Amino acid sequence: MQTIPRIQPRPARRNELSTHRIYVHVGWPTLGRLPLMPTDLRAVVEMQLITLCRRLDVEPLAVRATSNRVMLLLRLKPNHTLVTLVSRLKSGSEEALTDAGRGVHWGSGFAASTVGGEELQRVARFISRLD
Repeated sequence: MQTIPRIQPRPARRNELSTHRIYVHVGWPTLGRLPLMPTDLRAVVEMQLITLCRRLDVEPLAVRATSNRVMLLLRLKPNHTLVTLVSRLKSGSEEALTDAGRGVHWGSGFAASTVGGEELQRVARFISRLD
């Protein structure tokens, strides 16, 4: 299972006008919240989510797939739309499962909350301890 160990946000670049610190804790269930994802597929899903995040210019700080859900801690840019982002992450990771020969599907919707300050480390630890 993949967890990015320490939260080390990228420093602002010299030519950037401002920095952004938009951190979001996001999660969604498997279809029916059933334990549909076997252990051997969890790493596949986690790596696919990390790859998708980077392609979408999102910084994944913690990523965990369990038997019945996915949880992420993400750093977003102000131009990201959360609904579109999560939709792309869900569909892309579901594709990875299909390509791996498994028919695990995500449930509808997702939960999200903003995180800041000292909560960042607490949420990252929480995600890393999920099983």
